[in-house]
Amino acid sequence: MRMFLNGTAMSGGADHHLVGDSPLVARTTTAPRYRFHAVDGRYPALEDVGPGGAAVVGEVYEMDPAQLREVLLPGEPDGLELGVIELADGSGSLAMVLRREYPRLPPLIDISELASWRAYLERRQ
Repeated sequence: MRMFLNGTAMSGGADHHLVGDSPLVARTTTAPRYRFHAVDGRYPALEDVGPGGAAVVGEVYEMDPAQLREVLLPGEPDGLELGVIELADGSGSLAMVLRREYPRLPPLIDISELASWRAYLERRQ
């Protein structure tokens, strides 16, 4: 299963261990149809807005279903849910996206102009 990662589980990130030995398939971007948010400044979230969105930087991994289900997904924040996104090449991938209905969602900071979690973290320092 292809899984697009755009936050702390990317290579070099604090949660990259959750990927296990899943092979990296590509470093790429999403199609330009997403708003990119920092949720309370703690983790990133993609929101599909259609035309006029940003192309967000990330990595695609080929994940074993057990690794995804038993290790990666339980480590994800509850403000996200599993969804399918469009990549720059037009193909689809699983990804964690902003939960559509979530009454306790912390404040969102739009970081679409950066389109990169790493760039956001660097700017904060």
